[in-house]
Amino acid sequence: MVTLQELTAFFEKLAPKELAEDYDNVGLLVEGVTDEIEGIVIALDADEKTVLEAAEKGAQLVVTHHPVMFRPVNRLTEGEGGQRTLRRLLQKGIGLYAMHTNYDSAQGGLCDVFLDAFGEFSERSSFAGTEAGIGRIGILKTPCTLADLLKKGKQAFCPNGFLRYVGNENALIDTVAVCNGGGADMIYEAYALGAQVYVSGDCKHHHARFAYENNMNLIEINHYDAEVGFCRQIAEQLQQAFGNKLKVEVSCHEESPWKCI
Repeated sequence: MVTLQELTAFFEKLAPKELAEDYDNVGLLVEGVTDEIEGIVIALDADEKTVLEAAEKGAQLVVTHHPVMFRPVNRLTEGEGGQRTLRRLLQKGIGLYAMHTNYDSAQGGLCDVFLDAFGEFSERSSFAGTEAGIGRIGILKTPCTLADLLKKGKQAFCPNGFLRYVGNENALIDTVAVCNGGGADMIYEAYALGAQVYVSGDCKHHHARFAYENNMNLIEINHYDAEVGFCRQIAEQLQQAFGNKLKVEVSCHEESPWKCI
C-alpha cells in the first residue's frame, strides 16, 4: 500500500505541474474515498469502461495522460461520455490523476521519448531553449535522409498503420523538431528555430501547405500512436519506485478510437 500523498509527491516530481500549458488541467482531478492506494489502472484517456475496470480490479486510482475535464463541468448526467466517466468515479469512490502537457514537457517525458525515436542527438532543448518545456529540437549526431526518419517513425509508432508526410524523401536532415500529440500549430516555431523536419500530429491542410511552400519536411504521426507509450512508461516508473507495495496495470480497454479502411 502507498498513500495518496506519496503518489502525488512522486507524480509532481516526475512532471511538475508548473510545466503544464496554461490551458491544461493536471494533477488530482477527482479524489477517491481512500488515501490508501493498493492498485492503479493507467490509460491514455479514461472513460466509463476504464473506471469500471478499475473497480473490478480493486484499484483506488486511475492515472491518465489526457484529463477528463479540460473546461468547467456544468452538469453530471448520463447523456454525455465525459460526464458518465465522472459519475462512475464518484459512484465507485475511485480517484483520477492526470499528467498531460506537464509530462510532455518534463525531462525524460513524452517529448524526449518522441525525439529519441528518430536517432541519437548531440544536443537538444525545448522550443524555449530550456531542458524542460514543450517541444524538442535536436541536432542528429549522424545526419540522415527524410526516408530514414520516416522508416524510424513508422517502426516506432505505427508499424501496422500509416503516417503522412510532406517533403523530399532524399532530403538530408540534421535538425529535427518534434512535439508529440496535437502539436501541429507549433510548426511555425519549429521553422523559426531552423528545423529541417517537424514531427507532430493532428495536422491540417494549412500546416501541410506551410511545409510545402517553405521547403520544410513534415511528418504526421497520429495523436494516439505518438502518446499511448505514456501508459507503459508510467507503469514502469511506478513499479521501479514502489515495487510490490503497489499493483499497477495498463487498462485492458486501451485502444485508439480511430479505424481505417
